[in-house]
Amino acid sequence: MSEPANRLFSQQGKALPVLLSGPEKKRRYEELQPYLDGLLSDPHASPIALMSTTLSLLHNAFDTFFWSGFYRRVGEDLLEVGPNQGTVGCTMIRFGQGVCGTVAESGQTKIVRDVHAEPNHIGCDDASLSEIVVPMLINGQLAAVLDVDSHVKDAFDSIDQLYLEKFTKKLGEALSQRDLSGCVTFPKQTTL
Repeated sequence: MSEPANRLFSQQGKALPVLLSGPEKKRRYEELQPYLDGLLSDPHASPIALMSTTLSLLHNAFDTFFWSGFYRRVGEDLLEVGPNQGTVGCTMIRFGQGVCGTVAESGQTKIVRDVHAEPNHIGCDDASLSEIVVPMLINGQLAAVLDVDSHVKDAFDSIDQLYLEKFTKKLGEALSQRDLSGCVTFPKQTTL
């Protein structure tokens, strides 16, 4: 599965365009779907392997994705980096801190067109100019956020939001069928 997926975006060593038009971007996301479905159908892949391979597929499909990664919930209000692709990211983020922590707290996707104009942005890499953060739920509970940064301002739009939300939904559904011990921590449910 990995060789055909890798060939899809490395056609004869040609560089991908910096920014894709709306229709081109939509087509690119649609091209990913069968490969994503194939990776998610592997019954033997661990949660980290599923997150890592599907992230690699996504990250390498777009020239403007210079950092892509998950911040997994590892405590009541704590996120930890990984898996990720690109430069070094922040290791831990509390709910409410930065864009990732805000999305973890709200459960709502956030597009930041200019990270330097975002007052709650945590700067892990000066090359980041825009980002999108999407929550990933497993059985209705926040498990992680998907953070994608670009070295281009205003790189993300409603097309990215639509497809990245579909991506995290599919991944969350696949992960719900696996033992998440050591990968994701959910808060303890209180009974009344």
